Amino acid sequence: MSLFCCDGGGPCAQSSRMRVEANGPAPIVPDTSQSRVHTPLPMLQDWDKLGAREKEVVQEKLESIVNAFARELTRGKVFMKLGRNGRLFYRLCTLDKQLTAFSMHIKGAIVEYPFSHMQHISFGYDLTDFTHVPVSLPSDALAAVIVMDNRRMNLVFSSPMERDEFVTCMLVLKERHRRNNS
Repeated sequence: MSLFCCDGGGPCAQSSRMRVEANGPAPIVPDTSQSRVHTPLPMLQDWDKLGAREKEVVQEKLESIVNAFARELTRGKVFMKLGRNGRLFYRLCTLDKQLTAFSMHIKGAIVEYPFSHMQHISFGYDLTDFTHVPVSLPSDALAAVIVMDNRRMNLVFSSPMERDEFVTCMLVLKERHRRNNS
């Protein structure tokens, strides 16, 4: 619906109808990324204080979180990538079905980043190879970086919880891949 008058002059005949629609409640779209509710895991510094059964429960819980993350990312999910020029780009990201590579759709091509080439995955930004230093960036608490063979991929998330889940799950998947191939 256009917000401009159709004849260009005076009040529009539809203005009263538009005002009524604008006064109604805004539609609410459910956020499917938050639909998975996780009970918090114990703090890592408490790991040594846990008994054998409690450790087993935590490991099972972590496995279920990682498996749900892998299923979701196998179908594809859009993340924000911080380009080396300092601009943010929305990119469709996926995991392959064998869980051996993270992929990103860039300009119609699929670029694969195998877990075997990932040196580390961490919180925050790494702007080492940027061509332009960004004037402003989203909070460091929303960022994660994947370092691969002298390249850095900076991702920005909508919440610290989403970022934490991404980093944790990617680290677990990377470790699984390492164990399966050694």
